[in-house]
Amino acid sequence: MSSAGKKKELVIARKIENVFFIVLLFVVLALFTVPIIVYYRSTSNTFESDNNNNGNFSEGGTISNNNVSQNCTRLSWSQDNDVSECHEYTGTACRNFLHQWFQCTIGEDELNIGVSQQEQNQHEGTIGSLSLYLEHYKQCQQQSSAFICQYFFPLADCSTGKSYKATKEDCLLISTGVCSDVWALANNFGYGSLLPDCSTLPNAANDSSSVPIPIEGINDTNGTDGIVCREDFVKTEFICEPICDSFEQTSHLNSQILIYSEVVATGLGLIFCVVTIIVAVKEYKTLLVYPSVLVFFQVLDMIVLVIVLIITAIDRYGLYCSSVSLLETLNNPTPFCKFSGVVFHYVIVNMALWWFFHVAMFFHKVFFPFQANRFEKLGREKYIFATVTILSLLLPLPAVIVCLSVDKFKYNVHRFPTTLCISDGDMWFYSTTLPMDILLAAGVIMLIMILWTMRKKTNFLNRNSRTKLSTAEKKILLVFTSFIVFGVYILGHVSDITAKSGKFQAALREYFECEAFGHIPGKCDRETFDKIYSPYTSVIAYILMSLIPLSILNFILKWSSVKIAKNKVIKLTRRHLSFLYHGKRSFVTSSESVSDELSSKS
Repeated sequence: MSSAGKKKELVIARKIENVFFIVLLFVVLALFTVPIIVYYRSTSNTFESDNNNNGNFSEGGTISNNNVSQNCTRLSWSQDNDVSECHEYTGTACRNFLHQWFQCTIGEDELNIGVSQQEQNQHEGTIGSLSLYLEHYKQCQQQSSAFICQYFFPLADCSTGKSYKATKEDCLLISTGVCSDVWALANNFGYGSLLPDCSTLPNAANDSSSVPIPIEGINDTNGTDGIVCREDFVKTEFICEPICDSFEQTSHLNSQILIYSEVVATGLGLIFCVVTIIVAVKEYKTLLVYPSVLVFFQVLDMIVLVIVLIITAIDRYGLYCSSVSLLETLNNPTPFCKFSGVVFHYVIVNMALWWFFHVAMFFHKVFFPFQANRFEKLGREKYIFATVTILSLLLPLPAVIVCLSVDKFKYNVHRFPTTLCISDGDMWFYSTTLPMDILLAAGVIMLIMILWTMRKKTNFLNRNSRTKLSTAEKKILLVFTSFIVFGVYILGHVSDITAKSGKFQAALREYFECEAFGHIPGKCDRETFDKIYSPYTSVIAYILMSLIPLSILNFILKWSSVKIAKNKVIKLTRRHLSFLYHGKRSFVTSSESVSDELSSKS
């Protein structure tokens, strides 16, 4: 082939390489946008589901006129001169009752309430939610219907400025009497915010038309004393609640596989971390210098996380269960749960930062070698190291502080059997998943550019062209790659958990609510949450976690020294065995000579 043909072929090959390089970068960027897309799609689906539910509340949540008294003398209300706004009632849940109440109080003009249209929609949804529970407590439903409508939709007399509201007396009678079990149930399942605070309500008006609603059967618990709970549930004062140290979200076999894999992986990880620290301290002159020391910092993060996991395995339920009831535990996480959440939250982001800055320093040396050498000669590396260290240590702290101080984002148990606690789904995404996604994406792109540059002028079509890397470069690339594999998998795993968290919590809550009224075989379906999460994905995550310190150990070990040490051990072993062998031979020989001598004398 002519030289012109070879040049043309080389130009085509380089163009193909450039196209491949650009496509590779786009593919990497696209892959790292998947967790973000999955999260926002899951949140949008949840939002749409909530809207659909709110739109249907009026059908199942309408309070029938049959549930309220037709006699005005049996109703009570409070009266104030504090009307600030008047709105037409457009809902359906309390329409019948409000018309009756209006006739008993104002009686003229149009029916108006002191609640805006937006608040009316919210209250209609709330009444729909309450109606689901009241179906199981018919007596409570009959006695509380009037109070519910009075509480959420107070009447407003626009001409006189008077308002008519629910009373403190009715609230106390209902919450501590016939509806006390419903009150306890709503609080246990996190619906306490839907219930009124009786202490903030006004007293009943002192006129002849205001008499308390007669509540019959104050101490009636609607038959809850006779309920039988499932084996992993415990009967509390009124209902069955899941037992913290017994409830499992998957089958018992899968739970055991998950626990034992966690123990084995953390045990191996601890061994690798300890050996790595010992070797690093021994070779501190070469290894504990910038930027290699960033790898050592990753090991320190890992050993802290592994120790917390081992402590968890020793007394899992004693450390994470604040009560026999799992629901009570979820409402009041233990101090160790919060501590494990802080450690996991901080360490996982801190490790990603150490890795990213190490890759960035490697990138700087490859693409800007003259500037990197100049910085080294001028002693500026110590300032870069100080900046990197401060940023890596401080950047994870704000999110951790918010999770500790804001109750909405508190660290809590997210898996049963319990393990490291995490924060709320939204907070976890913005403070952990999103930062890790950005750091990993930027680091992977830099590594691709580094490897592309290190190829120098080679191309894919030239089979004889090989990129020669030193042993140290191969080792550090292995460290980078191992963390990429772990980081990408954890990113996908956490994104999957976050995306399914709403579905999982809803299914779990539905199951708990079903079992709360007693166990009936075949009634409550565990399949709704049992197969949402696979335990084997967590097993793989633990295995990959234990391999990170192994790759770092490979980086800091001098295999030539290991080989020399191995040869010395083999030689010493052979000498010892040879000494034992010759010693045994001489002992046998001397024994034979002594016996021969004694026999000759005899």
